[in-house]
Amino acid sequence: MRKSPYIVFSIFLLVSTSLKAQSRNSPHVSTVIAVLEKSLDSKNATAGQEIALLTLTDVVVSGETIIPKGSRLIGQTAAAGARGNDDRKTVLAIRIDKAITNQGAEISLQAIIAAIKAPADDSLTADPLYGMMHSNEPKMIGSGAGSAAGTGNLSASSKASSTAAVATAQVKGGMDSLPQLSDDSQGAIGYEGMSISWSLDVPPPLTLFMSKAKSIKLKAGTQVLLRMAEPHVAR
Repeated sequence: MRKSPYIVFSIFLLVSTSLKAQSRNSPHVSTVIAVLEKSLDSKNATAGQEIALLTLTDVVVSGETIIPKGSRLIGQTAAAGARGNDDRKTVLAIRIDKAITNQGAEISLQAIIAAIKAPADDSLTADPLYGMMHSNEPKMIGSGAGSAAGTGNLSASSKASSTAAVATAQVKGGMDSLPQLSDDSQGAIGYEGMSISWSLDVPPPLTLFMSKAKSIKLKAGTQVLLRMAEPHVAR
């Protein structure tokens, strides 16, 4: 009996994930790295709640860019809450429905989330770059400011443009959008006690985030690695 393309896709995803690194030459599965636009919390998530991801890499099929970087991936929360008997766990299920390219084209998707990476701590005091900038702050403030710098009598605008916080933001502004995951990443990096599995029995495929904690919160800025059946654009 001939297996359906969806079943073949499901089997391939399971095998490729269990082997950690899928073949880069595979003609059947594409990958993309994206970032979560808004935080998602299982405490208040409802079935059908829309989620959006912004792609940081292109999806290329046979040499053609099908989903360019900067496109949005749209999905929904399929289930949220606690499951299990003896081993009670909180579960957050997500399905990815489509891509909307930056030209406005909509492309249906069958995709799973293979890995996530939590955003870096946004507290400046925890940022080593800020620590370095802060240690040099007197020099930054005093540079070119004449005798006023020695007394700290700078104008508000001068102080604002020369603080360690502003300098850190300027340096890091272009860094946060760089992909922190790779095609062979797996698991929930930076999310303690969280695991990822999939429901592939029937379409559409679901990604299941599970934790023994009372709730699951995916922070805005979380990077996401998705594996998907090769998307196609109707001609």
